[in-house]
Amino acid sequence: MPGIATRPLTLPLVYHSATRQLLYPHQAAVLDSWERRNSFLVVTKTGTGKTISAVLPVLKHRQRAICVYPTNELIRDQVRNIAGIAEREGLKVCIQTPETTAEEYASADVVLVHIDAHVLAAWCRKRHWREKWRALRELLEADKPKIVLTNPDILFLIFALRYHAEPLAALPGYHALIMDEFHLYSGVELAHALFMLHLGRSLGAFDKIILLSATPAPEVSDYLDRILDSPLRVDTAVECAHPVVGERQAVQRVELVPHLAGQDVVETAVRLIKELEPGIRQRRLNNPSPAYVPAVAVVNSVVNAIRLEDRLVEEGFQRGEMAIIRGLSAREVRDTKGKLLAIGTSAIEVGIDFQCDYLIFEAGEAASFMQRFGRVGRHSPGVAYVLSPQNVLLGIEALCREKGQEVDRGDLEERVYTWYPSLETRAWFATTFMGLMSAFTLAENLIKRVRDDLRVNPEHVASVEAQMEHFYLTYAQKIKCDDKILKRVLAYLRKARQGDRDYKWLAVYRDLNTFRTSLPSEWVLDLAELERRDNDWDKAKYTADLATLLRRAEGLRFNEKIPHPDGKMGMLTVKGYGRYKKVWVMPTFTNEQCGILYCTGDFPDLRFMQEGHKTSVSHVMTLRDHIFVVVPKAIRTDLDWRLPVFECGQHLIGFDGAALLLYEMYGQELNRRTR
Repeated sequence: MPGIATRPLTLPLVYHSATRQLLYPHQAAVLDSWERRNSFLVVTKTGTGKTISAVLPVLKHRQRAICVYPTNELIRDQVRNIAGIAEREGLKVCIQTPETTAEEYASADVVLVHIDAHVLAAWCRKRHWREKWRALRELLEADKPKIVLTNPDILFLIFALRYHAEPLAALPGYHALIMDEFHLYSGVELAHALFMLHLGRSLGAFDKIILLSATPAPEVSDYLDRILDSPLRVDTAVECAHPVVGERQAVQRVELVPHLAGQDVVETAVRLIKELEPGIRQRRLNNPSPAYVPAVAVVNSVVNAIRLEDRLVEEGFQRGEMAIIRGLSAREVRDTKGKLLAIGTSAIEVGIDFQCDYLIFEAGEAASFMQRFGRVGRHSPGVAYVLSPQNVLLGIEALCREKGQEVDRGDLEERVYTWYPSLETRAWFATTFMGLMSAFTLAENLIKRVRDDLRVNPEHVASVEAQMEHFYLTYAQKIKCDDKILKRVLAYLRKARQGDRDYKWLAVYRDLNTFRTSLPSEWVLDLAELERRDNDWDKAKYTADLATLLRRAEGLRFNEKIPHPDGKMGMLTVKGYGRYKKVWVMPTFTNEQCGILYCTGDFPDLRFMQEGHKTSVSHVMTLRDHIFVVVPKAIRTDLDWRLPVFECGQHLIGFDGAALLLYEMYGQELNRRTR
């Protein structure tokens, strides 16, 4: 069927005497307000230069910043982007790697540092260090203007003292914290992100906080206004006093063409890509730029992304022509340089700056639709083919009849939110008993470190506890938490610090808590990937969350003879991924055991079953203690795919961060029943 096109988004350009670059008004507004305001919320649309808004003031004032991005793919993309911004300002840039020389580092005007788990491991190998905190200490050294790009998991672990006290002690040397794609955080992750903003400021770090986001939900905006004292909200409509000297198309015209997804979205995508193949190949020949990839395909399921790659190979494409940007793949196969096509999942949608002409995508909810649609049209006009359900086809037809063949992006976005469901932010969790518990375990790690230090006297321990509790109190007041809940939380934490066995679960959670809410991720050797990647073992090893392994993995085993990337022997292996498996947890529990936090260490017979067989995940989960909660199956109607929950007889069971959210959802259900 015919499609509909979004009009280009044209923005004025202004001259600003403090920079060599022409700026959009919203970029100039942040630069102008930098010294007067301490927090900013930039809510401009994809492709309108949010990164320049946040980074340019840091560069102009020769400051240090930590930039937090939700995915490692986006970090790598933004290292290149920020380096370009700095170079246009006439600054000499050093992108610090294990191979960087002392002279290169010393002569740079600004240093860019990429930090994730893989990078830390590489630094440790180069320096022959066993502990990652030594690499962090060197990379965070606040000795010159520096921008550190990392993910929320690393920042969380620094706050939680998982690496050492020294990386945490380095944070006050950083003037600014920049968090990109803030709207992606919900539930436990949102509770963690909010408290990290407060804790960083409380510990003397981050004079400036800049959040880059799509328009946040009203309930999230309320939290941000309270925690950040009403941040300056900047969008493309902001007024600017600087002279307008021209205009630029920030986002190009994009034609949106719907295709009915049908019973098999992969086969629909294959047919469409084959139709486009001659044009894609010709465009690749015409544009040799390493930043260019002619077409991008995004599907919802990792397994469908794998199937799509395999089917395209069957249709004559070479694996080396495709960049694979998804979970369950090694980073070595993700490079888009010189590729014909990029295939991915949600890992592809958050801000990676593709130069592409064609986008083929499906979406399961409204925000994801707009994120993926934003991958095309950033540098040149393009075409987006949406693999859609019937109601979206009808909706686009109706929009065409009402508005004509061209619409503003705002008009399209408004309709998308009526065609697709929107995921709940679960922002309410932040003010609950478990929401505060999950957040406060960050600071409880600091208290534990002090209490365990035999050189510290009791008076100092009491002083640290009082200081942390003051941070808790001010945070709870800012987010308007009920006083009764806060008093209960503080009493609980004090009891738990004394080692009372009734509070064991909290000590377990404190020691394992991470930013994400899912089950742990483990290294996997994928035998199907090994075959796809010509027996290159590095390209066949990756990390995968246990929920995905249980639900989709074929031949899930533990092989003690395979070398682990961390240097030890033994790791999980799979034979690939296929249909959804029936997964459950044993033993069963009674109704009386619902809504109680337990530790897996107290249930040695706990087993994860896949298709009736005990899995190796059962062994992995016994390597360290975890927490879990059991709730009635009736709660399932309030759940979605983001929460890894399993059947357990007549009940459902959730682990770690998911257990805390499930606990509060069960409490809400009980309250509804008693009204």
